[in-house]
Amino acid sequence: MIEERGGFYDRDPRHYDLRVAVLYPSPYLVSVNSLGHQLLYYSLNEIEGVMAERFVLDFKGSVESGRDLNEFDVAVATLHFEGQYPLLLKMIEGFKGQVIVGGPAVTANPIPIMGSVDAVGVGDSEEIIPKVISSMTEGELSSPGLINSRDPSPTELIRAKKLKVLKRQILVTKSGKPLNPFLIEVSRGCNWACKFCLIGWHWHPLQEADPWELKEALYSAKDQGFKEVYVIGSDIMEAKSLKKVLELVRELDMKASVPSLRADLIDEDFLDLLISVGEKRVTVAPETGSSRMKILISKPIDNDDILWLAEAVKDKGFSSMKLYFMVGLPNERDEDVLESAKLASKVNELIKTKVTVSIFVPKAGTPFELEPLARPEVVARRGKIFEKEFRGKINLMHPGRAYLQTVFSVGSWEIANLLKRAYKRPYNKGAYQKEAKKLGINLDSLVYEKREEAPWRDLVLVSPSQRVRREINF
Repeated sequence: MIEERGGFYDRDPRHYDLRVAVLYPSPYLVSVNSLGHQLLYYSLNEIEGVMAERFVLDFKGSVESGRDLNEFDVAVATLHFEGQYPLLLKMIEGFKGQVIVGGPAVTANPIPIMGSVDAVGVGDSEEIIPKVISSMTEGELSSPGLINSRDPSPTELIRAKKLKVLKRQILVTKSGKPLNPFLIEVSRGCNWACKFCLIGWHWHPLQEADPWELKEALYSAKDQGFKEVYVIGSDIMEAKSLKKVLELVRELDMKASVPSLRADLIDEDFLDLLISVGEKRVTVAPETGSSRMKILISKPIDNDDILWLAEAVKDKGFSSMKLYFMVGLPNERDEDVLESAKLASKVNELIKTKVTVSIFVPKAGTPFELEPLARPEVVARRGKIFEKEFRGKINLMHPGRAYLQTVFSVGSWEIANLLKRAYKRPYNKGAYQKEAKKLGINLDSLVYEKREEAPWRDLVLVSPSQRVRREINF
């Protein structure tokens, strides 16, 4: 039997001024692994007079009490990727209250979701949405970083002044055994400038969590019964507190896992530290093995650094490596993909290697925002080139998924209308093309041709320092 602790239970809604539904458009066990979802939940419950409960796809009613969504005054959600949009719309169908969303996907381009919700927060949700909810207790709907869908006006991206280290978290157990890790964010954002990356262009520069608060959080995790820690950060190798965090995890006799790492910043001591906290695989994201493409996408990690790492990982006793590559990048050639496959093959000769190949999807607010998606026949050809040279199976992203991701990444107001019409349909290319045709929208033109306009720039403003950085790179 699955049990949960750490939330807010057995409360009488009559004792609160505002009842907030915190939605996460994924199954329950996925939701407890989302730091953004938990940050929002705990931040809202800290507001006097506010009762917040969670809603997920596979629960009827709220997680805490089973109450119906319409027993709440307002619904909020943090959206991490575009595929969650239609799922969210299904969750709020028939809801009579206001709906406010935030998260990385809608921060980059809020327009496609704006036709279906009341307001969008641009930036860090845990900074914006609690302020919105506080304003609603006074009869308003306002906050810096909030775009009102009925009367949209430009706003700057709002970043948290200080990263909130979440010390209390939801723990899920089965027969007493924890099913989810404690989530600890050592940093947010990125100091690099990879031209395809949403995070590096919207959350720049890197912001680090307070080391003392990280220490307190780990002790709290141990006291709450967590056995494993998952370290969060898109550029964690730059975080000064990372090693201290892992050392304390080891001292507390817990295990830890980390996300993708920069191969050029890893040394043998760090690998020893990873082994000591139970990490069995090292993940890196070269994106490409081509020297030419490394320069074009501004991710110049030398292949020799990756090969050195593979050798060291094998010598240290790790079980495997995982590599992330990308195909369909702007100005990419077949021979560039061949170089990527050769690199993957060399790593695989040194240590067992799992390879995931994603398809480049243009993201709003990045230097590649106006670039087209590679056509399916190009992706298929390059996938075969990779597999033939790698001499093994690769996990290649489905072109249809990349197609719809592009639609909602760079779509404008007509896509907002399409989403309202098509969200009940199967989430695939054919179903959305059929609905788009009824509306007179040529999705192939939006996706496969180079675009000239970036309508999101009229809504999501950047700081002066970011503006200079973008002018240099775009």
